Amino acid sequence: MITPLSRRWLLATGVALAAPAIARAQTGLPHKPIRILVGYPSSGGSDSLVHIISGALQTQLSRNVTIDYKPGPSGVAAGEVLKKATPDGSTIAFMPSATMVGKLVKANFPFDPLTDLLPLTLAGTYPTAFAVSPGIDVTTLAEYVAWLKAGDATRARFGTTSPDSFTQYFGTLVGREIGVPLEAVPYNGARSLVADLEKDRIPAGTGGITSFLVPQRGGRLKILMTSAAKRGPIAPKVPTVVELGYPKLVQTNWYAFFAPPGMPASLVAAWTAELRGVLQSREVSEQLQQLGLTVETSTPAEMAERLASDFKEWKATLDLLGIKSVN
Repeated sequence: MITPLSRRWLLATGVALAAPAIARAQTGLPHKPIRILVGYPSSGGSDSLVHIISGALQTQLSRNVTIDYKPGPSGVAAGEVLKKATPDGSTIAFMPSATMVGKLVKANFPFDPLTDLLPLTLAGTYPTAFAVSPGIDVTTLAEYVAWLKAGDATRARFGTTSPDSFTQYFGTLVGREIGVPLEAVPYNGARSLVADLEKDRIPAGTGGITSFLVPQRGGRLKILMTSAAKRGPIAPKVPTVVELGYPKLVQTNWYAFFAPPGMPASLVAAWTAELRGVLQSREVSEQLQQLGLTVETSTPAEMAERLASDFKEWKATLDLLGIKSVN
């Protein structure tokens, strides 16, 4: 479903509208509506971030910008659609690293991130968060471990916003480190997982901090730790895996913009310039930071190099988990 940018949505989530980026002459991009593909349902972390970016982009381009949701497991459908999209500059995708990992573990993964997507720019990085339901009444990881050990095996479940990704594997590794094997329960995005955490239908969950910060502020869940190496300014009271004695659990995730394969170099250059201009504007970067995203941009070549490097690191981590790569 294609949903226009909504001022009401932004105000309802407590995120201010992005101030207009500095306008400049537009060259190269098509004079037609722009579509941004997102592989997760609305009201999750990806949705919150892309609304802010799209609002500023629409102002800067003086074109209608819509968000086209393609919800599915781990956001895969956005990449599948982008792979087949016409490379005329009217369609791009906003995708997380969590989606890409599926290529290594699923034999029927519908696209190859290294060849079927054309990187435009990195958008930013964020840690994975491990959260618990307010209903289990724990406030620290140590209390959570004690709670696990005091009950039966049904307590050792955690929901994950991105099945078959390092969002899920982070929870698996947490279980290994604390000595209590944890069972992953897949969810289709953050919205349903947060609802179940709030209602105490599941005791714990893993997701990007970009999906959990706003619910934590509303008391709907409690973040016990993040996969960051050090605390960030937006969640200064949340400990990191390093502080808690688990440096092997350090993990960095990212969001990036991609185009269909075959897009002409002139359009790639134009899109990269526009996106980097929006992301680097103070108004947009500050709003994204409030949602847990540390803004970083790149050239297309730098993003392609990062993706290739990450695939090597992801394979090594899968080996550590005893998960055989299928590709």
